[in-house]
Amino acid sequence: MRGTLAVAVAVFCCLAVAVGAGVGAAAHEEPDRNLIGIELHADGDASVHHVSSYDLDDDEERQLYEGFAENETARQQWRDEIAAQFRSMAENGSAASGRDMRVHNVSVETYEMDGEGYGRLEVHATWENFSYAESNRVIVAEPFRSSYDPFDQDRRRVAMHGPEGYVRGQLAPSPLRVQRNSALWNPGTSNFSRFYAEFTNPSTETPTDAMVETTAAGPSEQPSGFGTAARALLVALVPLAVALLAIRRRRG
Repeated sequence: MRGTLAVAVAVFCCLAVAVGAGVGAAAHEEPDRNLIGIELHADGDASVHHVSSYDLDDDEERQLYEGFAENETARQQWRDEIAAQFRSMAENGSAASGRDMRVHNVSVETYEMDGEGYGRLEVHATWENFSYAESNRVIVAEPFRSSYDPFDQDRRRVAMHGPEGYVRGQLAPSPLRVQRNSALWNPGTSNFSRFYAEFTNPSTETPTDAMVETTAAGPSEQPSGFGTAARALLVALVPLAVALLAIRRRRG
């Protein structure tokens, strides 16, 4: 019986770990989305990704994708164009925020998504001082308030992820979708002139009424697939573990 109980507890613990592993940096990056993806770091820097998606079943979009995938010069020109956009935003953001924003380590790549039917053209960059950082939170207002007009940026969605282990707080404008540590804004319905995004580290501060209110700013996306199944198994295993423990105590 002791061995049975140990196995049940071990399975329970393994599933708990698996449930937490399903939330990654690509929470909102579906195959067909054109977006700017931002991964915030606790020190205020960020990894920024400019993502363009092409439907490979569409002849015109396939030709566009292949024009980049098969031509290094075209890729480098695209990289330089996006880098110039980022650096212009960083210059405006620096002037408005007082932080010295810098964009470097800019690279470009193309690849096809297995089984999805989409090709991706992505520009990646490191952005220093992207957010205002404290010991337990990061806040983003610039460069979006002064430098990002969604309609000038080809209606490209914005996905933002807080540092590892952080949770979202107050967000403005209202996102299209949110998860515990990320948000997605739709350029067609979002006014970025008063942009504000806060992510906090719950392990370093005591929740306040204000934090509870801001954390409830929007409904979280519901997990699907393996995450839902794992949670169901977790719930089912709780009474099993309790019953086995009770039987063991009675026989002891």
